[in-house]
Amino acid sequence: MKIVRVICSLCLLLAITLTIYFPTTVLAEEEPLTVTTFNLPAGWVEEAYSETLEATGGATPYTWSVSSGSLPDGLNLNPTTGEISGTPTTEGTANFTVKVTDSATPPLEATERLSIRVNPEPAIEIKATYPAVEDIAGASFEFDIDLNYKGELGGEASRFELVLTTPQGWSAYITEQYKDNKIREVMLEPGFAAGKKLKLTVTSPFWPLPEPGEYKITLEAISSEIQGATELTAVITAKYIMALAPAGELYNTTIKAGKDNYFSIDVANLGTAAIDNIKFSSVKPKGWTIKFSPDKIESLPAIDYQTVDVNIKPPTETIAGDYEITIQVSGEQISREEIKIRVTVETPTIWGWVGVGIIVLVVAGLAYVFMRFSRR
Repeated sequence: MKIVRVICSLCLLLAITLTIYFPTTVLAEEEPLTVTTFNLPAGWVEEAYSETLEATGGATPYTWSVSSGSLPDGLNLNPTTGEISGTPTTEGTANFTVKVTDSATPPLEATERLSIRVNPEPAIEIKATYPAVEDIAGASFEFDIDLNYKGELGGEASRFELVLTTPQGWSAYITEQYKDNKIREVMLEPGFAAGKKLKLTVTSPFWPLPEPGEYKITLEAISSEIQGATELTAVITAKYIMALAPAGELYNTTIKAGKDNYFSIDVANLGTAAIDNIKFSSVKPKGWTIKFSPDKIESLPAIDYQTVDVNIKPPTETIAGDYEITIQVSGEQISREEIKIRVTVETPTIWGWVGVGIIVLVVAGLAYVFMRFSRR
């Protein structure tokens, strides 16, 4: 019996010793290794981020790694502490799988699929489908605009005031696309798609006409905390139109042979830019002289005209009757323009009396011959 008591005492002592010195091993066999982080908070572009992964079970210390996928750009995983830290540089959602390995022999492993959403830095983005539009002076320039409020997905909407800056004398207004109502502000929900589509109409002054070139228009969207802007360009191109017309609106005139005869024409610039180096020429009957005063126009501004005197001088021996002359005008920026004038030539008074005298003499001669021969 004594031997039995000794054996029982030894067994009890052994059980107590195992319970005291090997509790971890027993628990490790009872509790599996598990990742207990199931969600990670969102981050912001260019803002520091730090979040530590957690696990239970297995034998510590743990070793952490990314087994598939990748963390957002700018973030790293500390394999010893399980901390994900850094500064995100790109907006978007990154999907990845983390793996934890314990220190047991053989080691135990556990994985968990996670994701991190990186929100963009709050900003208002203004984009024009065509930032530069071309037309002539006095025309309207239309720009299709996209407004995009980049912020926390699902965050609160913000009110943005729309502010336009145009060249002096220009006018501008904003409407919703396919609508006529003019607007000065918009409400925008934060997101990653185009938030609002607008149309900007800018009109250049009709008088005085602006010179050809590039004119800048600035559109700003301003809220209490965020401001954005874009610069647009209205490109004014020159349109050259020259017109000729008689100053008296009659395309005919009566002149005298051998004399200076004056006729006036109006040279008009109906385009949107000055026409330079305007010269004159003519198509006329042989022997005629046609002179212009002035004989040249250095520059004629847009929507302006100048009267030019035309001296038409046919030779003295020109037979009375109707003739046609063509007056031609050309400029540095425009090809030739012309008008045709019907000219009625009259002989001078002295030649008229000479003609009458010749006719009287002829008639008198015929009468004398007739009377003399009639007596026989």
